[in-house]
Amino acid sequence: MLLGGVLVIPAVAMPAPAAQAAVIPSVDQQIESQLRNMLNETLLASANSQLRALTRNVVSRQFDGDTNALLSTVIAEAEAGGIVDTSASWWQSFKSKTLNFVVNGYRYDPQIYIPNFGEGALPTSVVDVAVAPASDATTSVQGYYVDLNGVIRPTPYMIDETRVASYEVWVLSVNEKINYGGPVPVAPLQAQAQPAGPQATQAAGAGLAAACNPTGLRNNQGSEYLQRWRVPDRSSFGSLFEGKREMKLVVIGSIGGIIKTYFFPKVRKRDIDSWQNSDVFITTWDRAVWGNAIAYQWFELDGGGTTSTAVSVPVQGGGTITSTVSGQERDDNGGGAAVVFSESTFQEYDTGLIRFNMCSTGGDGGTGIENLACGALASASSTFSGYSPSRATDCNPDTRLGPAYSWANNSGTYPPNNPEWLQADFGVNKTFSRVVVKTSAGYPIRDYDIQVWNGISFLTVASVRGNTALSITSTFPSRTARLIRISGRSGPTHQLNYVRVNELEVYAV
Repeated sequence: MLLGGVLVIPAVAMPAPAAQAAVIPSVDQQIESQLRNMLNETLLASANSQLRALTRNVVSRQFDGDTNALLSTVIAEAEAGGIVDTSASWWQSFKSKTLNFVVNGYRYDPQIYIPNFGEGALPTSVVDVAVAPASDATTSVQGYYVDLNGVIRPTPYMIDETRVASYEVWVLSVNEKINYGGPVPVAPLQAQAQPAGPQATQAAGAGLAAACNPTGLRNNQGSEYLQRWRVPDRSSFGSLFEGKREMKLVVIGSIGGIIKTYFFPKVRKRDIDSWQNSDVFITTWDRAVWGNAIAYQWFELDGGGTTSTAVSVPVQGGGTITSTVSGQERDDNGGGAAVVFSESTFQEYDTGLIRFNMCSTGGDGGTGIENLACGALASASSTFSGYSPSRATDCNPDTRLGPAYSWANNSGTYPPNNPEWLQADFGVNKTFSRVVVKTSAGYPIRDYDIQVWNGISFLTVASVRGNTALSITSTFPSRTARLIRISGRSGPTHQLNYVRVNELEVYAV
């Protein structure tokens, strides 16, 4: 018979993988077997110049962000355009196999995937067609084509990375119909424009560029971000016969449930070993809700029927975070890693397949280089006329002498027998471990204690004695409190009865 001016010889039976007795084929093996069963019809379609042009046009649309064309779309548009004989037996067979591609009760959408389409792969009048193999480890497969006499033949070369980089190859595969959280859509056998999925609106990064705490510290109530990720080995997920990689991240709290499920935009295989700068907001890390560790479980999505995966991620220092995660049966497990609250955000995490970095910003302890007392509500046991407690939290470190720059206790309320105090109220709990006290030129505060409110009383965390400097730094084990005090015991040796503080600075580290 004639097909588009080409004499077509009856289809040749393609070789099938050797069957293994008493072994149930995997889902991917069953898919490969069904794809091979429709290879002849696909080759006949590739030999028709109009169908070839239509297929390339559908591929160019990248309906799901990749260079593939659903055969259901090609069939519908070909029939609507009248470019095929819809009564031809091979076409009816092609249409039926496309519509009824079911494995384990789940219907897949067969497609043509063209690697490197529009990126240097030259289109040809005689198209090589290959079947996507079941094994991700496969690096080359046999190709087939229809020669100028209409005879189906094997290609004299194997289809591999080199071939698809230079020449157009049609890979017969199934679409990775990803479930983004709702019912998995079943594509009707008609022209369709499927949405790209949640990753179209959850674009990684979204221009955020989170300003991470420069100290690498986390604070309770701070914002936690996945800053970047990559897959060091390009061949970790899928082969060259699959399209772009689609990564999914499930974040699990150590004493809570699933915090977040995130679908990343598609990434080309050749780019996935480079850092993907994402800045994905994960959660406000409330330790009372999520605990001191959070598990990051990764998947590479391939679609299929709904299934559940038991997740068990060990925590550094002891313990395990476990959960059950919903997914699809062909998804690849990308491994998991636990992020511990006390760890530096400069750390790089490694699941064995995926590496990633975290970022934290804000929270109770600020950035670590931020003066937590700047703008805090200030009060004092007493104040000398013209001076003000607010001078000590006005963010001005000027150490000049005088009421415009500092606080001083009132006359008649003399230390050291009755310490005079200056207090800063952050409004909420802050975590800190360093305090800087700046005092007045010529009148440095000599003796004082640094005290924090523990909910019942003020606890001394550091003491300074015999000071003569204008700026004094004290460090101590990290404390979390809303109130901090400078309890002045004596002023300078020539004026013991007056203590002065020009600026109180409080830092996370």
